[in-house]
Amino acid sequence: MTFVTKNDLARSQGSNGALLSVQEETRQAEKRRQGGEQVRKARLRSVWLALVLLALACGTAFAQLGLSMGPRCIECCPLRGLGPCPEYAAFVVSRGWEPDERLIQVLTGPGPASPFGTGMLSADDRGRLELQLIFLCENPWLAEEASASFGEKYWWIHPDWRPSDYGGWKLNVSGESGSVVGYFRFAEDCAAAEFVPEWGSLLLLGSGTVGLGGYVAMRREWRR
Repeated sequence: MTFVTKNDLARSQGSNGALLSVQEETRQAEKRRQGGEQVRKARLRSVWLALVLLALACGTAFAQLGLSMGPRCIECCPLRGLGPCPEYAAFVVSRGWEPDERLIQVLTGPGPASPFGTGMLSADDRGRLELQLIFLCENPWLAEEASASFGEKYWWIHPDWRPSDYGGWKLNVSGESGSVVGYFRFAEDCAAAEFVPEWGSLLLLGSGTVGLGGYVAMRREWRR
């Protein structure tokens, strides 16, 4: 028969308690390791998702047609004939077309006549279209009504100079690949003209704000 003393029992209980403590610490460490691994995986997934979305956005941007115009406001050119007038011209650059694609340009003003004028130019061998819009202060065609003339890279315009001619104008460029639209303002004095943000700029600002808010929410979720 084996006898167990109180000291042996105490030592046994102490050993069991130490073993349980070590096991508990091991479990806690394993939980912390798994939690950290999950956080790292979540961050890695978010980075990959951001890279994929960025690649898709860049691919879509390069694949789509584009049109840029500058400056956003122009005044009439004091030129008495037809010719370049860079200080008063609206420079138009459109990209993404097929090489040598035939394009139709339609200009629409704020007045009742719509559209104001129509022209036709071809894209170059790189799929680009470059054009200068020039509003003439004096009518070189000696006509009372509104007139326009289309050159190789220039579009000279003389509206009828009614108050309704000042304001927002729209240029639509279309072809077999699709169509794009650009906007600009024609004013008597651009310095005094009031500008209103375009819908495209407002949409871009709103999407950026929503994306930033989503990123902040994800960071807060990771820290919990």
